[in-house]
Amino acid sequence: MRLKPTITLGRVDDRPESPSRTLLQSTNFWIILCYSVSYFVIYQYCRYAYSRDPTSFFFDPKKGFQKIYSLKREQQADAFIEVANRSIDAPSSQLNAEVCLGVATIARSKDQYIRRAVGSLLEGLTDAQRASIHLAVFFAQTDPHQHPIYNEPWLKSVANEIVQYNVGDEEMARLHLLEETHQFWNKSMYDYEYLLKACLNTGAQWIMIVEDDVLAKEGWYSEAMRALEDIQLRTDGQVWLYLRLFYTEKLFGWNSEEWLQYLGWSILALLVTATTLVVSRSSSRRLRKHLSNVSIAIICFFCLPATILLYFMAGRVSMQPPPSGLHRMEKFGCCSQGFIFPRQIAPRAMDTVHHATNKRYYVDMTLERWANDEGLARFALIPPLLQHVGSRSSKGSRFDKGANSIWNFEFENYT
Repeated sequence: MRLKPTITLGRVDDRPESPSRTLLQSTNFWIILCYSVSYFVIYQYCRYAYSRDPTSFFFDPKKGFQKIYSLKREQQADAFIEVANRSIDAPSSQLNAEVCLGVATIARSKDQYIRRAVGSLLEGLTDAQRASIHLAVFFAQTDPHQHPIYNEPWLKSVANEIVQYNVGDEEMARLHLLEETHQFWNKSMYDYEYLLKACLNTGAQWIMIVEDDVLAKEGWYSEAMRALEDIQLRTDGQVWLYLRLFYTEKLFGWNSEEWLQYLGWSILALLVTATTLVVSRSSSRRLRKHLSNVSIAIICFFCLPATILLYFMAGRVSMQPPPSGLHRMEKFGCCSQGFIFPRQIAPRAMDTVHHATNKRYYVDMTLERWANDEGLARFALIPPLLQHVGSRSSKGSRFDKGANSIWNFEFENYT
């Protein structure tokens, strides 16, 4: 039987498909486009959200070093000192007090931070709390009369003890030489030992040494006492070194010592992602149609590395924030703005500082090296109870840049 030929009306479109249409139908194109848009949005969010994280690529010094809570505490401290200036009642000596609060101070070129330091430490204390503190203000210079606050009325109305050098002529001459030759490392070691000894002589159970350019959080005393009780329970009679009252998060970043750990987690993320995509594709007909080997390679070797990079750029403090509360802090603690020592360890701390007097070490470095050698536990409260506000170093103008960067960013989130 003979078949009749069929006739197709119109002409056949044998033109090749346009490149733009082919591109829009490409799974790989949509993966890259969607990921790029998402990456851009998240990147902009990171610029805003992590601008106060000093470990972040997006850190903005103008926002990070902005005083927020510190302004409130400065105002409260100023009000306290103003009232104290009008007071005529001098506090009695608190021998056998629970806490000896030692504050060493020297005259600075402009701002005298000690007013606000003492004001913030005493403001808000209950009568019972204040009665448990022996406040010793130490003028760490051979001529204390050169300090602008030496004769200010408020000092005598709040300090339980005003500490000055009580040494022989030969020792005083040596201290004067250290001042004249700007041997700040040696002098600071000597002064720290001297103040520790003065506090030991009060018989206090806890010896709290703070620098004169700090601000204390409202309610610091109650939190510190609770932390000390907790430490005593945790250590169960074992000797420990200190409770740290200040640290800076700048040292909490992605440390080079842990690069192998970071690499391991990144490789694990790659393996998990690749395995998940391959298994998912094998179990889904739709994915088998759209998710090619090239698509998986784009996700694993372009999208994932870019995501990991952004994670590290965001900063460790933001991505892995330390939980609030009491923690051991044997690494990356800085600096010596405030410590509380148990009485039983203070004599050994004094000896350690004494033997480092002729070395170019900082106090906190000296204590840390000794604690590492002895295996002494060190603790810190997160967030800290003190903020460092001194923009002018007690060691001289050439140290001012470093002083400006010693800052706790989480402290400003207090309300």
